[in-house]
Amino acid sequence: MILVLCGTSEGRQLLKELEAIGQKIVATVTTTHGMECLKDSNNEVLTGKLTEEGLSKLVGDRGIKYIIDITHPYAENISLMAIRVSKEKKLHYLRYERQATEIPADETVIRAEGYKEAAEIAAKHEGRVFLTVGSNQLPIFSQVIKPQRLIARVLPASEVIKKCEDLGLTADSIIAMKGPFSTELNKEMFSMYKAALVLSKDSGAAGGTIEKVEACRQLGIPIIIVNRPHIEYPNQYDSIGELLIKLKEMIKHEIKTASKA
Repeated sequence: MILVLCGTSEGRQLLKELEAIGQKIVATVTTTHGMECLKDSNNEVLTGKLTEEGLSKLVGDRGIKYIIDITHPYAENISLMAIRVSKEKKLHYLRYERQATEIPADETVIRAEGYKEAAEIAAKHEGRVFLTVGSNQLPIFSQVIKPQRLIARVLPASEVIKKCEDLGLTADSIIAMKGPFSTELNKEMFSMYKAALVLSKDSGAAGGTIEKVEACRQLGIPIIIVNRPHIEYPNQYDSIGELLIKLKEMIKHEIKTASKA
């Protein structure tokens, strides 16, 4: 049985491709939004944040032999847990990682190692700070930057908006929209909210990173890019096709080995 840890737009594509392999599949997502994205899937989808104990129990109860990690590049906790559990349980682990965005270095782009460093850099700038890093990291920024200076572009989900409000953000500083966004739409938003600085993750082409950078360049405002976590992934691929080829090889080898036993 295959466990697919989802968390990106590519998860739906991967699940469709996996259905042709003939293995039983169970997928996990952390939010109701993630569940909605996979509503057309013919596979079982579990919702909720996994602990390491919960993940270990899940793979044991379901007889999981393969873990495919297609979570977001910045969801390092679940990836590290999956790597540890796969080693402990002697499971096959495969990772799909979006290609990083090629962003030429110039005066517009500021790199930060982690959200804390990004928040500290942003706090030194004057004016409004436009956050496009998701809601989970908002507390880091609200601790060092007054909420009145923050603009948060987040998913249009009630629990996400409440999280923003609990941190002191008001309706004037919450943009609840699902991306990715074009360069022109980014420009309009950054201008309308008088952003002096933008913060972003490197979410790759699917996350609209280059469009945010280009919008900032055209407006002449800086953008802080939070670098991806540095993780040594076993069996890492930036192509779903190549990942599937490797998975089929593993399954074929396992069947061949079992037949000789």
